[in-house]
Amino acid sequence: MYYTIGIGVEEEDRKRTWVADAEECKKRGSIETARAIYAHTLTVFLTKKSIWLKAAQLEKSHGTRKSLDALLRKAATYRPQAEVLWLMGAREKWLAGDVAAARAILQEAYANNS
Repeated sequence: MYYTIGIGVEEEDRKRTWVADAEECKKRGSIETARAIYAHTLTVFLTKKSIWLKAAQLEKSHGTRKSLDALLRKAATYRPQAEVLWLMGAREKWLAGDVAAARAILQEAYANNS
């Protein structure tokens, strides 16, 4: 598959440029394009907490609980020490009324960050 996202973007500018592009798409209401840009950016920058957080905020605002949960689960795989991502997942479960799942997430977070 051929990606055009990297054409004309210097390697050292990719993260900043792609995040800015995703945020601009979000502002214009091009949510699927923003989601695709974040998805690609996360394949290149798997361990960047800031990108996971921005992608999670996009899902929180424009996705479903299921898509947000899937994203946060994936984030925990690549950024297990990012407490904010664990807490976000637990909070969303708690707000959905699933206290047991929220506790399970917090227990898993504690196991990864004792």
